[in-house]
Amino acid sequence: MHSLGRTPRLRVPVPPQAEPPGFALPSVMLTLLLVSLMAAGGFFVTWVDGQSARAFARSTEAFYVAESGLATALALAELPTPSVPPLALGPGTATVSFERLLELRPGEAVYRVESLGRVVYGGATFERSVGQLLWVAGPPRVPGALVLVGSAGVVPPKGTIMGLDAFGSACPQQPSPVAGVAYWGGPAPAPDSLLTISGSPADRRMAADVSVAAETGIRWMELLASWGPRPDAVVPPDAWPSPGAASSYTRISGSGTLGAGSSGRGALVVEGDLTLDHGFAWRGLILVGGTLLLNGDISIQGSVASGLAGGAGVAADFGGHRIDLRFSACAVAAAAERLTAPAAAIPGTWYEVW
Repeated sequence: MHSLGRTPRLRVPVPPQAEPPGFALPSVMLTLLLVSLMAAGGFFVTWVDGQSARAFARSTEAFYVAESGLATALALAELPTPSVPPLALGPGTATVSFERLLELRPGEAVYRVESLGRVVYGGATFERSVGQLLWVAGPPRVPGALVLVGSAGVVPPKGTIMGLDAFGSACPQQPSPVAGVAYWGGPAPAPDSLLTISGSPADRRMAADVSVAAETGIRWMELLASWGPRPDAVVPPDAWPSPGAASSYTRISGSGTLGAGSSGRGALVVEGDLTLDHGFAWRGLILVGGTLLLNGDISIQGSVASGLAGGAGVAADFGGHRIDLRFSACAVAAAAERLTAPAAAIPGTWYEVW
């Protein structure tokens, strides 16, 4: 007998269809290409960053070279024509230029100074420029062998006061010749049979409206300021120095008395009164804030100025003693070099040129 039911179906497993030959190779190549592009992109970004970093470093070097040139100009600038030659500074060169903007008074002006820093690496040049306004003053100038601010003593000395320089214009930093006596106020020491005054002219009265600073370039308060010219010795507390170079600078705090044992040369600045005893000799420039007193015969080659601190009654009392004062442009120029106020940057004027 046959039983009724479903006819059994045979299920034969069908194997999966095989991939076409060679399909995996393009996939691998595409993956490798993408990885290579990503790596190349990374290398390119790194290279660009490196180049930027190197360019920034070179530009920074050029900036510091420019700043160094500006600092050098600040240290070296002097009238009448301030200039600084091209400076080789480390990896680069600084070129400094000056432009005169304003003359405040004779021997005192404002300049615009710019410094270009240049650094060369391979075929590339990197430049940066900075600038600043600069106050520049020249050395003191003297209008006479003897310069008096205030009234002169009524008793003239014996001897000679001469504003005629034996060497003429050998040192053009100082005018030559000058007056024998230049004075504000008066009267000046009058020549008589005992005193000979000669010069160009023999005596010169300065107009009341002409300041001492404008006429001589001597700014007394600035000269004594802490940021002014630095002396080689301040007496006291320092001991009196032995005679030094013509460009030495000695300052006496307060008043002082000098005799033959204190003879010397260079620049001598006395804050108060100065008494010169018998036998004193000097070659250079003597600036006295107060009264100049002679207590004996003296000899000076150069120039003497008294009464620079101002005040009524400042005088030069010679007391009848003999004076041999002869103007020397070279002696004054060497001493005045030490009394030149350093150039000063005007605050708030620094800038960078873009």
